[in-house]
Amino acid sequence: MGNEAGEWIIHGVTWDDPKCIHDVDEAAEYINRVGFLPLFKNEIPGFSLEERTVAEYWWSDDPVRDPWRWRIAIAKR
Repeated sequence: MGNEAGEWIIHGVTWDDPKCIHDVDEAAEYINRVGFLPLFKNEIPGFSLEERTVAEYWWSDDPVRDPWRWRIAIAKR
């Protein structure tokens, strides 16, 4: 997540992007495969949940599509 001209920006992908993670199960599977995954964009390009999800769903409060909500479900597992 970056701050551009005072506005916070999520750097996501489109729903049909092959790298897109669509739900909590896909996220958990990917995290288990790679070992861990930061929530937000960092110095390693492509190595964050932010960069593998659709930006519009962040903080939407939709438990199915909101990556911010997924962190809770994954922690409970």
